[in-house]
Amino acid sequence: MIQSDTSVAKRYAYSYVRFSSLEQMSGDSIRRQTALAASYADEFSLILDDRLTYRDYGISGFRGQNSASGHLGDFLAAVSVGIVPQGSLLLVENLDRLSRESALNAQSLLTQIVLAGITIVTLSNRRTYSIDELRRDPMGLIYALINFIRANEESELKSFRGKASWSAKRAIAGSEPITSSCPRWLELNKNDKAFSIIPARAEVVRDIFRLDQEGVSNTKIAEMFNRDKVPAWKPDSLWTRDKVGWIARSSAVVGTFVPHVIEWKDGRQTRVPCPPIRGYYPAIISVDTFHKVQIGRLTSNWAGHGSVNYILNQLAVCEYCGSLMIVSPSAPNGPSIICSASVAGTAAHYAPIPYGPVDAALRQGLSTIFSACDISAPGYGRSRRLSVAQNNVDRARRELLAVSLSPSYTDRLKEMRYTVDLLEQDLLDKADMYQHSATIRLENQLSEVIEYLSIGHNDKKSSIAINEMMRVIFAKVVVSSKTGHIDLYHKDGRAHRVVT
Repeated sequence: MIQSDTSVAKRYAYSYVRFSSLEQMSGDSIRRQTALAASYADEFSLILDDRLTYRDYGISGFRGQNSASGHLGDFLAAVSVGIVPQGSLLLVENLDRLSRESALNAQSLLTQIVLAGITIVTLSNRRTYSIDELRRDPMGLIYALINFIRANEESELKSFRGKASWSAKRAIAGSEPITSSCPRWLELNKNDKAFSIIPARAEVVRDIFRLDQEGVSNTKIAEMFNRDKVPAWKPDSLWTRDKVGWIARSSAVVGTFVPHVIEWKDGRQTRVPCPPIRGYYPAIISVDTFHKVQIGRLTSNWAGHGSVNYILNQLAVCEYCGSLMIVSPSAPNGPSIICSASVAGTAAHYAPIPYGPVDAALRQGLSTIFSACDISAPGYGRSRRLSVAQNNVDRARRELLAVSLSPSYTDRLKEMRYTVDLLEQDLLDKADMYQHSATIRLENQLSEVIEYLSIGHNDKKSSIAINEMMRVIFAKVVVSSKTGHIDLYHKDGRAHRVVT
């Protein structure tokens, strides 16, 4: 009687299923890839491990997402720690399911898996890639390389066509909507190909801007809306600080659409803003109101906020329109300063200026400029009480001038002269009280900032200190987008130019 040899352990097989578009989930892709794996395992008496089937749905192989952060990466980790035993098989429909990266990266991934003792089987043509097989037939590597080149070229072409399609859509965005997506206070009428306002929701947006101008925080606004049962725009959801803040920052309220493109850098996906398109949506907030709210938000931020230590906070103004320049960490050419009006779409110019060279030139030149400053000179570091006293004097002087032009107001003229004398004396008293202590404080701050600049500190603390001292000394800073010149305008009327 012939006995079967049960001493040979069966080999394990693991199925890897991937597709890049979630729309493929409703098609035949999952069933086809899964059925191929099951059929192969049954034919060769493999144990198909259903518990550790690896699937990446809607994950791209073009940028290596599946191996970097997807389930293929989980499989590689399971191999490295021994959860998946050596000698096992990885079943894939085609090599392009593993990777659509550049041929060099894709070949490296295949080699990594094979050298870990795993056999790769491509189910569409029954080819195997293992250490033994590739030693026997080295041309298998050439075949794999050709497949990886073809897959990468297909993905590159698809990516190029997708970008070209969106570029063409953006070109006609001034005359018709390019997508049905829109802010939730609008809806698209597909027959007319035009956006219309949803009145109740638009009123909520106007309430947010009104409350913001009154100084109510995002958190308080959300609490008020939830307490008053103002319907949120998603079913069964509540208002949050982030939702309110997004609306208050969105230039869509003034009718501006800011398209974005997807860029890849160092293996990471980034949404990069394109020039805004004005008049794309119907406006529900005036440009003046929108700007007031944005300026209020800008001036509430500290210098160096975010990933860029922005020493020009509240100082840099646009060379074209005089609006504040804001820092954009995700601009196409890296962190850049951009006119806030152009970002909002209320101004036509859109000229991002790379911030790195500007920051480096300023830090190099500011030490010399600060060292030459006489911080005790009038005009620097004035307190609020001193400014109010000066404003009172200026106003009284203007009224005195107006009265003196009419000889019929003799009594009024005497009264106004007396008022001016009192206010001027009040100003002098406040100046005497303030000047000595303020000068010492500013001199200490200036010394600290000069030291930061001399030793090259570029952290949050030093950036805030530099920005605060700049705001004491300078009225505004203008950076030329064409020449790169940085013009610093002193409060005492002088100006300095720094060249990048």
